[in-house]
Amino acid sequence: YHPEIFEGDLITNVMEGYLTPIHYWLSYGITLATKSPIMTGHWVMLIQAVFALGFLFLAVRAAAGVAPALISVAWLIHTRHIMQRLTAGLPRGWAAGVLTAGLYFLFKKNHSGMLILLAVGCFLHPPATLVIAVAYGIQLSFGLINKSTRDQFRRPFIRLLLLSPLYVASVFFVVHRPAEIGQMVTLEQAASMPEFQNPGGRFPFVPLQSVSNDFHTFGFQAFTGRFFDPDKNWKDTFLDAMTNSNNFWERNADWIIIAGLGLLISVSLLRKRSPFPGETWYFLISLVIVYFASRLLAFKLYVPNRHLQFPMAIFFIAAFSIAAWRAFYSSAALKRTKNYSNSSLKAAWGSAFALAGVAFCVVLFSGSGLRGAANFNYASTKKGQIFHWLKDNTPEASLIAGHPTFIDGVMLFAMRKGFVTSEVSHPFYQGYYKEMDRRLQISLKAHYAKDLRQLVEVLDPEGVDYFVFERRRFMPDQIVRQRYYAPLDVLVKDLTSGPERDYAYFQLPETLDSQKFPFLVFKDKYAVVIDVKKLRRFLKDTSSKESQLRNIS
Repeated sequence: YHPEIFEGDLITNVMEGYLTPIHYWLSYGITLATKSPIMTGHWVMLIQAVFALGFLFLAVRAAAGVAPALISVAWLIHTRHIMQRLTAGLPRGWAAGVLTAGLYFLFKKNHSGMLILLAVGCFLHPPATLVIAVAYGIQLSFGLINKSTRDQFRRPFIRLLLLSPLYVASVFFVVHRPAEIGQMVTLEQAASMPEFQNPGGRFPFVPLQSVSNDFHTFGFQAFTGRFFDPDKNWKDTFLDAMTNSNNFWERNADWIIIAGLGLLISVSLLRKRSPFPGETWYFLISLVIVYFASRLLAFKLYVPNRHLQFPMAIFFIAAFSIAAWRAFYSSAALKRTKNYSNSSLKAAWGSAFALAGVAFCVVLFSGSGLRGAANFNYASTKKGQIFHWLKDNTPEASLIAGHPTFIDGVMLFAMRKGFVTSEVSHPFYQGYYKEMDRRLQISLKAHYAKDLRQLVEVLDPEGVDYFVFERRRFMPDQIVRQRYYAPLDVLVKDLTSGPERDYAYFQLPETLDSQKFPFLVFKDKYAVVIDVKKLRRFLKDTSSKESQLRNIS
């Protein structure tokens, strides 16, 4: 929608590189129809959710029946940390659909469907596709090892081998970046960059967290999450009385969940039935392999913990839903129908109680799942009317600068090019980040400039048309508290070390007056906007105008 506004913009070109081809063209088509990038985000999220929920339903139904399939769908919707990743229809949201579709094709041994999914996944979400590709490779390998299934799996195995070079080439095509942008940093490079350090960095990924911490934090999100403390929320209830220990549920959640799955597996084996299709294990083994590979090739194979968040949640939801249903399903009904599809109480009353027990554990560890904004936390008016004003009152070709964090929404809500924002200052590509770092320094120096002349001197060479001051940062006692992500925290500390009112911001008039001060074009309780070109013209008569401004301040 209005792509001419961002034509030739470096930030736009790099951000488009994050959009896989299918995601890009689907979003492009929807935007042409809706004429609203914001609505496009909602529509793409809906498509991603239906894609993921639909294939999860099909996978669990194929392995157990309709009732557990419906429970699994409700469970995934309840899983707040997973659904949050779908918010706004970002590319990462396709991971859920690729993984659930892969699980379904594994269960059904649908080789043609799997090959098509791998082809689509390469152009949709390569990291999730890698997990499915490894799981499929494990399935084919076991099929070849087993003499009874060797003939069945030989041809699919050969087809996968022949198509693998095409899949690999497709992924390289999707992830490759131009030389001026640079390729993804390595773990060794990231380890020396303050931007990646934990704590303090914009992306605090290094040093890598321990394996146990990664699994604890990201591996059990189908049950747990940081927005719900079971010990605090169930205090003074029978659950609290059962433990007689502080933080019992939080400390032992992982082991209780593993023990619960072990119990369901044990009951199934005692009753001489499989707790879930063997392909579920292939899926688990695959995600573990990819996770450890990503620790060795961090950043090149995505951030390691992201290979746990979606896959482990989908594994637990599918495994528990299927195993709870199968473990307590009527032996008579199973003998009669040879499957688990009968949802009548006579056949599945035990299964119903088992699923209720699983649901109880989910609520025990994560509550309603409705806590937190789930990333629906940035309205166009969150920071006042600034973005609406910029959209309605500035030329489309305008370049907007300001405090990098405050103007994060300028491209989306104001539909104007932003000089730089915190949101787009990704340090993953060194060529790109070198320029973003330069722009961040300029924006911060302008925001905390000592006078208006210095403000113009900093911004004029960059072609900035409008500059946005965030008023809150200049409130009493706020200047000395200003911080930014490392390594620019040092710069901000230096810029804000002067007297409290010794800044260009305090030379601005208190009220709008287009006759006396034409450069001051917008002001509300959140922001002040300066027309840089008008300010430059205003300052030409230095002796009278600067004296006048000092008197006002």
